[in-house]
Amino acid sequence: MVKAKIIAEIANAHQGNINNLKQIISEAAKAGADAVKFQWFKYDQLATPDYEWYDAYLDLFIDESSWGEAIILAAQNNLEVWVDIFDKWGLELAKKYHQYITGFKVPSTVLQSKLLINEIANFKKPILIGIGGWYDNEIEEILKFVTDVTSVPIILMYGFQGYPTNEKDVNLARLTYLKEKYTCTIGFADHTDGDKPAAMDIPVYAYFAGASVIEKHITLDRSLKGYDYYSSLEPNEFQEMVEKIRLAEIVNGNTIVNESQRKYLKDSIRVVANQEILQGEVITLDKIAYKRTKNIEGYMPSEFEKNLPLISKVNIAKNESISATVVTEPKVTIAVVARLKSTRLKKKALLPINGVESIKRCLLNCLAAEKADHVVLATSYLEDDAPLANFDLNGRVQVIKGDPENVAYRILEAAKTTEANIVLRVTGDCPAVSPEIIDYLIDQHLQHGADLTLATSNHAIGTGADVYSVHALNKLVELGHTLDYTEYLSFYFVNNPQLFRVNKVELPDEFKFPHWRLTLDEQKDYEMFVELYKGLNIGVEPLQFSRIREYLINNPSVVQINNAVSLKWKDNSKVHEEINIATSFK
Repeated sequence: MVKAKIIAEIANAHQGNINNLKQIISEAAKAGADAVKFQWFKYDQLATPDYEWYDAYLDLFIDESSWGEAIILAAQNNLEVWVDIFDKWGLELAKKYHQYITGFKVPSTVLQSKLLINEIANFKKPILIGIGGWYDNEIEEILKFVTDVTSVPIILMYGFQGYPTNEKDVNLARLTYLKEKYTCTIGFADHTDGDKPAAMDIPVYAYFAGASVIEKHITLDRSLKGYDYYSSLEPNEFQEMVEKIRLAEIVNGNTIVNESQRKYLKDSIRVVANQEILQGEVITLDKIAYKRTKNIEGYMPSEFEKNLPLISKVNIAKNESISATVVTEPKVTIAVVARLKSTRLKKKALLPINGVESIKRCLLNCLAAEKADHVVLATSYLEDDAPLANFDLNGRVQVIKGDPENVAYRILEAAKTTEANIVLRVTGDCPAVSPEIIDYLIDQHLQHGADLTLATSNHAIGTGADVYSVHALNKLVELGHTLDYTEYLSFYFVNNPQLFRVNKVELPDEFKFPHWRLTLDEQKDYEMFVELYKGLNIGVEPLQFSRIREYLINNPSVVQINNAVSLKWKDNSKVHEEINIATSFK
C-alpha cells in the first residue's frame, strides 16, 4: 500500500496571530495530517515599502520566538514541519531550528535565486518544488538547476496556482503524465474552492492519479475570509478529506494478491488426475481433469499448462490433486550404448572417420542435442571394452561400465547416475546420429507421455534414437522375465501393448530418407562415412542432419557405397520371428 503524505498548508491563515497559528497546528494534528507547512519571511526583506502588499506582509509577520513555539508544538503533536523560505530572514530562522525541520519548499517565485537555493541545499533535507504552470522544458531546467547543487530527494508538486482553482483547470491527467516522465516523487497541491464538495474529493483523485504527497490549505473559519481562506478547508473538512485519502490507500492496496482474494479462489477448479499416474510418468493433458477439490494447493489450469512438461515424483491416484510438491521437471539423459565385440567390423567404435573415432563422432552429435541434459557412454566392465572409458570428452560425457549383455541394466544405470527420468538409447555404431531428430523425439515423448517413443522406419537408419520413460524401463526389469534380447530393447515394449504405451512417430519430411544407410556395421558402411565426413570436411565437431541431407542429395554416389548392405535381423525372417517371440510376454 502506498501511503500518502498529507501536508496541512497553513500559509497565512494565522492572520499574523500566534494564537491562531498554534490552534491551527493543533487542529491539523487532530484532523490526521502528517505535516504542517509554514511560510517564513519578514516584510522588509521580502519587499520594498512601495510594494502593494508590503502592509499586508507587515500585518502577517510573526516573530522568531513565536515561530520557535510553533515548531515545538508541531513536534509535540508528531507533525512533520515543512517550510517555505522566501528571504534571508527565513533562511536564518531555518538555521536556528533546522533540527526540527523535515524539508523545505522552494516557491516558484524564488527559484531563480541561486544564492537561496545553495543555502537551502546545505541543509541536506528533501525539497518540494512547485511546478504548476511550467512547461516540460522549464521543469527540466529547474530540475537540472536544483540537482546541480544538491543530491537530496526532490518532490515535484503539481497543482494549478489560481486561487481558488476552477475544476476544469485541475487537469489531473498531467499529474499521471509527470509521474511516468520523471523519476522524482510527485505531489499535488490543491487550491480548489473550499466551499465546494470537490475540495475534499479532488485530493483523493490526485492520489489515485499517482500523487504520493498531498498539500491542502487549512484555516480555522473560512467565513471570516481572512488571508488564504478561499482554497482552505476548515478542521472538520480537513479531517474528512484525510479519512477519504486513507480509505483510498486501503482500496488502492498494492500489486500483491492478498490472502482474502486468494481465499476466494479456493473453489476454483484445480488440476487432478483422471487416471492413476505412476511415479516417473510423464504427465500430459489427457491424463488430467479440471475439477473442484478440497486441496487448494493443487495447480490451477493455466499455471499447470504453463509448467508443462512435468514428471510425477510419486504415484498419483485418480482424482488426486496435482501440485508442485508431487511433480518435477523432465531430466533427460542420452545413453550411448557401445562395446567392442563386433565380428563383422572389428572394433568399429574406434575406427577413425576423417581423423576422429566413430564413437567420438556419435558422442559429439549427442552433445549437440539441445533437449538433453546429460550424455553417458554406457559400456561394459569387461577388459576388452576398457578403451571406451577414455571417451569422456574432457568430462562432458560420463562413462559407466555395466552388465556386458543386458542393455536395459546399463541404460538404467546411466539414468540413475544422472538422476534422469527420461533416457534415450543411442547405439554407438551411429556416428551420424541426428541432434535435430533426437530433440524432435524428446519433444514428442513429453507431449504424448508414452513409455517409449520411437520413429517409424520411414527415415535414414542410424539417425534416430529410442526415448524411454525411466519408470517404464524399471517396470520391464521388475516383471521378472528373462531378458535375453535387450540388444533389441524396443521390441519388449512394442510387442507388449498390454503393458506399455508406445508412441510411434512419423518424422517430418526433412528427416525422411529411408533408403539411406547411416549406421556403421560393415566395411562398406565405413567407406561411406569416410567419404561423407571427408567431403564435408568435418573435424572435431558435431554434424547436423541438415548438412548431411544437403550433401547426399547433391552427391548421390556416396549413399550408393553401402546401399547394398542390409540389416541382418530385419531381412532374416527367421531371426525376426525369433526376436518377436522372445520379447512377447503372455
